[in-house]
Amino acid sequence: MVDFATIIGGVALFTVVVMLLVSLILVARARLVSSGDVQIEINGDPERTLTVPAGGKLLNTLADAGIFLSSACGGGGTCAQCKCQIVDGGGSMLPTEEGHFTRGQRRDNWRLSCQVAVKQDMKIEVAPEFFGVKQWETTVLSNDNVATFIKELVLEIPAGESVDFRAGGYVQLEVPPHEVRYADYEIDEQYRGDWEHFGLFKKVSKVNDTTIRAYSMANYPEEKGVIKFNIRIATPPPGTDFPPGKMSSYVFGLKPGDKVKVFGPYGEFFAKDTDAEMVFIGGGAGMAPMRSHIFDQLRRLNSKRKISFWYGARSLREMFYEDDYNTLAAENDNFDWHVALSDPQPEDNWTGM
Repeated sequence: MVDFATIIGGVALFTVVVMLLVSLILVARARLVSSGDVQIEINGDPERTLTVPAGGKLLNTLADAGIFLSSACGGGGTCAQCKCQIVDGGGSMLPTEEGHFTRGQRRDNWRLSCQVAVKQDMKIEVAPEFFGVKQWETTVLSNDNVATFIKELVLEIPAGESVDFRAGGYVQLEVPPHEVRYADYEIDEQYRGDWEHFGLFKKVSKVNDTTIRAYSMANYPEEKGVIKFNIRIATPPPGTDFPPGKMSSYVFGLKPGDKVKVFGPYGEFFAKDTDAEMVFIGGGAGMAPMRSHIFDQLRRLNSKRKISFWYGARSLREMFYEDDYNTLAAENDNFDWHVALSDPQPEDNWTGM
């Protein structure tokens, strides 16, 4: 015979236990998960103090306030570019941060802003140059193959805006979640053979999160109104199931008129103002910062320093900007440039390195 009193008592006890557990979870959440607003004092300047919602990561919180720290990995904790000093309120360093800092830096309160949760009032120190970093929505002017696996992407910045960068600097591109089919790419006919040989047109890049990557600029400061890049597509090694590069796959599919979000400028790879000889060595997409530096020295600064450029490529088909460098060499007795080919083709008639 069913004992209804026992059943009702059991249900009541179960309900009480559930309510107690819910209460404990709510209390724990109130203690562990911050809510409300907190203040972030930056560089000891009251005018830069931010009042922000608690709960987010410091990197994103600063970006929402218009302070864009460098983060080539998009906040993944791997590039270690979003470093700042947290004088107070940052909590303990996480294991994901420890490998990026020396003991001295740890004592000086250096942290990765992408790993620091904003839970309470904070005092932080950031490099002054980050206050000059801006965000733009740019428009694709062109995106053409200059080599088999390299495209020259040219972005137009909004009218009236300027990118106040130094030669050798870089910016960050941000793109949304996407799915890209390599079969949809516009690849110049002279390069399609290699793409077909390696089966690249069968590749698909599917990305579920926003992606951020850093790229050096190929233009120099006097080339205004645009940002120019040399971007190599990051294909997986043959015979593997590794996914292709997230950002480069997206970039290769861009067409004139498309919009791209850009942050910058950033950088430390700047030339010193001396009379010392300059020797530039690069290959592949490493052309970008080389071009920026060399044009800046010879066109903007009218430098009389002895300058040489040594560039490596597979064959002459992989060469680009030859006319630019030949013109610079003709105009400047202090500049010469040289090419080394690793796999010259018969039609190259190559007798050099």
